[in-house]
Amino acid sequence: MEIGIVGTGFMAHTHARAYAAMDVEVVAVASRGTATSFLEAFGFDAEVYPDSETLCRSADIDVLDICTPTHTHLEEVQAAATAGIDCFLEKPIAPTLQDAQQITALVESAGITCMVGHVVRFDDGYRKARQLEIGKPGVARARRLAPFPDWGAGEWFADPERSGGVFVDLAIHDLDYLRWCWGPVERVFARHHRENHTEHGFATLRFETGAVGSVEASWAQPESRPFTTTLELAGDAGLVEHTTNDPVGYRQWTEQDAVTEPALEVTPYRRELEHFVDCVRTGATPAVTPRAATASLRLALAARLSAERGEPVTPAEVGT
Repeated sequence: MEIGIVGTGFMAHTHARAYAAMDVEVVAVASRGTATSFLEAFGFDAEVYPDSETLCRSADIDVLDICTPTHTHLEEVQAAATAGIDCFLEKPIAPTLQDAQQITALVESAGITCMVGHVVRFDDGYRKARQLEIGKPGVARARRLAPFPDWGAGEWFADPERSGGVFVDLAIHDLDYLRWCWGPVERVFARHHRENHTEHGFATLRFETGAVGSVEASWAQPESRPFTTTLELAGDAGLVEHTTNDPVGYRQWTEQDAVTEPALEVTPYRRELEHFVDCVRTGATPAVTPRAATASLRLALAARLSAERGEPVTPAEVGT
């Protein structure tokens, strides 16, 4: 399978590392700047194009992998859909509900396979947590803490119009995951603080089942603090805890003994791309369709709207 990558930044490097270990070939790259160092870093023998439209029109590819800033996603998917090329789209699907709905319409009208990269669904620790039996869901808590992502060209992460802010770009990982685990959310109440380019947010979720979730996301941590995530899922029959600070992939305590498993070498990014490539090859529906990604975006936008209003918001209020 021949792959074209749009973008040569942080996420493009992440995807390229995964592709380098897979049975695929990166044959084309679209970049508005120079792609020389990117190609040299991975040893790709690929043609370079100025934009995705030219790449899709000129290169013989099976898949377009879109690793560009969030606010450009609609035009990138438009290029793939026009050429009838399947595409992988980094999360979030778009900065606005309107863009996300247009992307969904483009994909469905063109009949192409499109998957949105909500990579937490492919993280072994998070997948294991979802599979374990905890009884009736009660309370969930997720945290995702990081320094400000200053690798974005032109500091696009700092512009809420382009990145969507901390709820849409960062908290959406856990919002999507919890919605995947426990189903639809009835309402959201959120608070956030933004100062210069940093932002820290909290969102409380009330699920339709009556369960409650708490999501904390931060772009306000000092540079010395490593990226950290934690997860707790509590039910009436058990509690699951997961943290990136634990070197053990999985640990379970029972009445008799403890069971541990080491973390796997295959990264979540490689696992999600392998899943997508398999879907393209077999015609199967990907785990995260544009419609599913749009539902998670709506939840993130509801959190942002609640923080702006200072009152609870239902996801249905977004876009109305």
